[in-house]
Amino acid sequence: MTKRMWAAADGKLEIEGKRGSFDIAYGNASELQKLDIWLPDTKQEKVPFIFIIHGGGFMALDKRDCEMAHAIKETIKRGFAAVSLNYRMTQEVKFPEPVRDIKQAIRFIKKYGAKYQLDTEKMMVWGGSAGGYLTLMAALFNNESYFDNPDDENVAVQFKIDGAIAWYPITEFATLDHQLQTNSLINKYLRKEIKDQHECYVNAMPESEENAFPYHASLDSAGSILLGENCCVDNELTRKASPIYYIKTDMPRIYIQHGSGDEIVPMQQSIDFALKANELCGEERVICEIVPDAIHGSMLFETADNYDKLFAFIHAVMD
Repeated sequence: MTKRMWAAADGKLEIEGKRGSFDIAYGNASELQKLDIWLPDTKQEKVPFIFIIHGGGFMALDKRDCEMAHAIKETIKRGFAAVSLNYRMTQEVKFPEPVRDIKQAIRFIKKYGAKYQLDTEKMMVWGGSAGGYLTLMAALFNNESYFDNPDDENVAVQFKIDGAIAWYPITEFATLDHQLQTNSLINKYLRKEIKDQHECYVNAMPESEENAFPYHASLDSAGSILLGENCCVDNELTRKASPIYYIKTDMPRIYIQHGSGDEIVPMQQSIDFALKANELCGEERVICEIVPDAIHGSMLFETADNYDKLFAFIHAVMD
């Protein structure tokens, strides 16, 4: 496996017979501005919940796709509600619009969540890949006006995210290719075999060798399409788009997991974010766990043991 690989998402969650409310519009600028509320079997009047944000390179997948389906199922099974949401993608908009959609959806739920049986005083966010990036932005931006949608009727609603789980997120666009090149050189001399293998792994698109560059710096990369220019240039736009520049002392607790074998988003993205956050906060505000050998979207993140670990964190934040 010398080509860049990721896990393929196939199939969709079915809503028939499920408790909850589905395809709720949180905005009117696009058909994609909709969310699903999945409720557990519970007699609670108000249920603590987790926003689930799908990945897909800011250009693909959906709130019911299998890419985050296991996380939704685990959330419901363990007694929490899951709010899975769509957001406008790069076929329709550029940065910062997808981030603005997440903020608008959170405000919508903060205002109207009680009528859907949600405890709006206990909110967490969880996402993978592009969804992991949006998760960090949701946890960090709080009420900064730069990320307000102009058509958001709930713009005055204040909110605070209690905690977040981010799988293999981008945290600083400008350093992506440099870090991947560093890892490529290390792998050339130290990696003896590919250990993370699964039948659902496929060649990442666009197809490329893992030692081929530029990757993110090309204009057809997901990040460059999102920003509308080369995303690996250190400038005002890439800093505005990078979660690492929104770290602050009042940030919520965050659990980041990243694979050491990730040749799409390098593990240094999560490591650098955690180091900077914990230095600023003077404590381990961000847990950063590197999963040995795991590729982008690896099935190693979907094990029962790993979910036990993540829900222990969720309980520590929510309880």
